[in-house]
Amino acid sequence: MTISLQRALEHMAWANQEIYKLIAELPDEALDAYATDPEFPIREILRHIASSSGSYASRLEETAPVVLEQPKNMAELRELTKILAVNDARLLKLVDLEDKTIAITRDGETTHWLRSTIITQAVHHSIEHRAHAVSALEARGYKKVDLDDFDVWSYELSLRID
Repeated sequence: MTISLQRALEHMAWANQEIYKLIAELPDEALDAYATDPEFPIREILRHIASSSGSYASRLEETAPVVLEQPKNMAELRELTKILAVNDARLLKLVDLEDKTIAITRDGETTHWLRSTIITQAVHHSIEHRAHAVSALEARGYKKVDLDDFDVWSYELSLRID
């Protein structure tokens, strides 16, 4: 077996879905929760994760990214969760591309990155902001999500058939 980024992407997609589903069970007001910056509440963090997942995939597909809107309520968050699933699946389909340097133009500046760097960043970015979201929830008294339930060990256990 060759070790690849596939397992990390699979875990990312699973954790994203599980955490978004739990957050969607909270009252709509939870979307306004923030840790330290009221300009970056839960609704923006979750939009940012979903939009970025699509942007990373778009970079690898060489297509234009789609910027998503913040969810106004939990019903809209459930719709955003579906879009995130599609975006994460796009990344999974790209994991077997040849690892070569590609040009990325952002804000008028072109840089060159390995495809594996972009995919690795997608995984790390998602982890960073899931933790950010849970911290924001906890700062406002919402204790619904325990990140320890969504680590890689928990993911692997979820795959095992008893």
